[in-house]
Amino acid sequence: MNLYAFKADNGYLKIAPDGAYILVGIHKASVYDDSRLDSLKEQLAALKPELENLRIVKLVLEEEDYFLQ
Repeated sequence: MNLYAFKADNGYLKIAPDGAYILVGIHKASVYDDSRLDSLKEQLAALKPELENLRIVKLVLEEEDYFLQ
């Protein structure tokens, strides 16, 4: 599964419903699926002037059994 997030030099973005954002670690970042990719590109263009080296990153999620009894 692919998920997407915004990443700047100082961290990942966590975006509130009102559009405000903070920079956080990957474990708290806002992530989006493929269906939101077009709107993420529009958001990127709007936010890029505010954050250094802002980009969209693809996170590849892989599931496997870790602990079995």
